[in-house]
Amino acid sequence: MPKFILQQDNVAVGNNTFTGTSTLSGATTISGALTLSGTTTTISGTAKTTNPVVTLTNTDIDAQNATPTAAQMLGGMITHTSVTGAGTCTVPLGTDMSAGVASATGSSITWLYYNDGSQTVTITANTGHTLVGGTAAVTTGKHMLVTSRCASAGVWVSFLTTLM
Repeated sequence: MPKFILQQDNVAVGNNTFTGTSTLSGATTISGALTLSGTTTTISGTAKTTNPVVTLTNTDIDAQNATPTAAQMLGGMITHTSVTGAGTCTVPLGTDMSAGVASATGSSITWLYYNDGSQTVTITANTGHTLVGGTAAVTTGKHMLVTSRCASAGVWVSFLTTLM
């Protein structure tokens, strides 16, 4: 395949494959399906999307107390059915989060916690995983949006946004 450099205004139509290191600069428009692969994909500057479709995997935990895994949090939604009295939802250990999230340092994930049980649940911290604002009580039928960010290897901080 010949090597080429895209400069100024360029349009690539049909099926196009870029291998190795590719740099697109200036105003770049990509339409249709886009697949990014490799160990690191970096997009810098302003990226504009219009109402992107996001697939969530719901994990339903039926227990008074829960400690969701990093994999479950990566799915995007935790539904906790608390039924036997006030309970807790403890975020995973910081080391478990770093092990479960590829390229962890500097990465963040956003996930939804929903209490569909009949009891109040308190979201609590864990070793190496702090909560901004301390613990948070989520009453029955309510939910909370959580953004968890890796500050360094094995150290995570979760920011709680009340959406009740």
